[in-house]
Amino acid sequence: MSLFFLKLLLAHFIGDFVLQPSSWVDKRKQQVRYLFFHIAVHAALLCLLFLPELAQQWPVVLLVSAAHLLIDSLKIYMERKWPLKPFQVFVADQLLHIWSLLFAVVFSYGLPPGWFEQLYTPKTICYVLAILLVCFVSPIGLRVFFSRWDAETDFKTKPQGSLADAGLLIGIMERLLIVLFIQIGFLSGIGFLLGAKSIFRFGDLTNAKDTKFTEYILVGTFASFVVGIIIGYGLKLGLTYLA
Repeated sequence: MSLFFLKLLLAHFIGDFVLQPSSWVDKRKQQVRYLFFHIAVHAALLCLLFLPELAQQWPVVLLVSAAHLLIDSLKIYMERKWPLKPFQVFVADQLLHIWSLLFAVVFSYGLPPGWFEQLYTPKTICYVLAILLVCFVSPIGLRVFFSRWDAETDFKTKPQGSLADAGLLIGIMERLLIVLFIQIGFLSGIGFLLGAKSIFRFGDLTNAKDTKFTEYILVGTFASFVVGIIIGYGLKLGLTYLA
């Protein structure tokens, strides 16, 4: 089963990222034949990878190729409807492709015994809780915590020269890394992460003309790290005593 899925995944990555020219991506929005060229490449890769057992696996080749055609057609529609959200469309497209490959595995081998029970193990729930805390709960909590200072005139009038939501994404990624470092025991990585962020923040601190803004940056950095450390050790304790 593992080799079967790896072959499907290999064909997907080669067909979508190696053997798909950017010109095809642009032209298939107006000329459907380029979309069919792309699907033909995928089908050929699948046939090549499953060549020894193609007589038994040809339904899978047809199923995955048809699913790829449907998903890419949906992607073209989404690109037209949401032209300013290319990253979200890309992620949705790739997730749908991966799900279609998993469906092909289930189609060929069936569901593994006890798969449903595995979704509700304490270990799985601990991981889900940690991800929710890092990506959704902590940003809202930190935003509420800093609202006392965001309302001050000094910060309202300060020029905004940063990317939209960049601070939010940086905070989420750094907390994810902190949680990961704690799970694998790479605690020195937290120090490297703090040092790297301090270097990039040095320009903001040196350009700041008032103490308030400097304190705001420092409090934000340390608050994010403290939250990440608490979640990381909370996950570690949960996996130790509950899983």
